[in-house]
Amino acid sequence: MDYQQSFAVSAAGMSLERMRVDISTLNLANANTVIGSGGATFQPMRLVPYAHTPLAAASVTAGESTFTSMIERTLSAPQARVEPSLAPVRRAYEPGHPYADAQGFVSYPGVDTATEMMTMMSATRAYEANVAAMTMARTMAMKALEIGGKQ
Repeated sequence: MDYQQSFAVSAAGMSLERMRVDISTLNLANANTVIGSGGATFQPMRLVPYAHTPLAAASVTAGESTFTSMIERTLSAPQARVEPSLAPVRRAYEPGHPYADAQGFVSYPGVDTATEMMTMMSATRAYEANVAAMTMARTMAMKALEIGGKQ
């Protein structure tokens, strides 16, 4: 059994979850950034994973393992892309604010703090699951080496 594939799968999962945490952190850090009169300011972002199509039976050659080819194809392609969120701008009534418009409203990026916190929590849990999977694969590999060395 090739343990490098299981390590690579866990590493790819950890990388993806780290990106989710980084993006949520960036969104939360800029949640109260004021949108000035020019309109150019922080745009909330989100991580969009690429959808992988199932491996067609016709593309599998006689000596090729379906699971192995799916793993190699998945790990060779980018896992996700970062794109701007389409959340509407949040407006708050603050007439004394220097960036208030004529009606007294100040515009902030459309960051939902509850959603971002839930994203961070779920990404952290998924990261921990990938660490546990990698640790278990390492333990099994070490045990296999130990058993094989006693012969």
